[in-house]
Amino acid sequence: MPRAMAAAALAASLALVSAAPAQALSCLRPDPIRSFLQADAAPETYLALLGAFEFDADLLLIPDPAKPVSAAPPPLTARFTGHQLGPDGFDTPVDLEVVLQPSCAGPWCGSLAPGDDVLAFARREDGALIVDLEPCPGKVQGAPDAAARDRLTACMRGAACLPDP
Repeated sequence: MPRAMAAAALAASLALVSAAPAQALSCLRPDPIRSFLQADAAPETYLALLGAFEFDADLLLIPDPAKPVSAAPPPLTARFTGHQLGPDGFDTPVDLEVVLQPSCAGPWCGSLAPGDDVLAFARREDGALIVDLEPCPGKVQGAPDAAARDRLTACMRGAACLPDP
């Protein structure tokens, strides 16, 4: 193949590859107040928890992102130790069994590392506490700072509760 034809073929191949739509997961920056408001508006009952989960990380079967996801990863049981939000803040110690339920959006799946300090919103369902591990942080996110915890306490008391702009 002459050099000019090879260069043209390469350019055409690159044009085809770059014309394919780029897929990426777009997540909003985690905001504890927005997550609180979503949980508060839901028909289910949620608990706001601050602490850490303990579980066998090998059981959190997150699919390979390079392969199509045919089903959500299976749920697994975990232990949560920390505090529950009440009208006076995160002052109620808790040690709870919860079900972690990962979900996926295309190749992106929710995940969590054992022992990480997090803010989690656990829903009550049929006598169990379910924590949805979604691809975008929301129901589970890094532990908020003291100012955000104070704002969450104010929200719990019924004060004006507005997410960050």
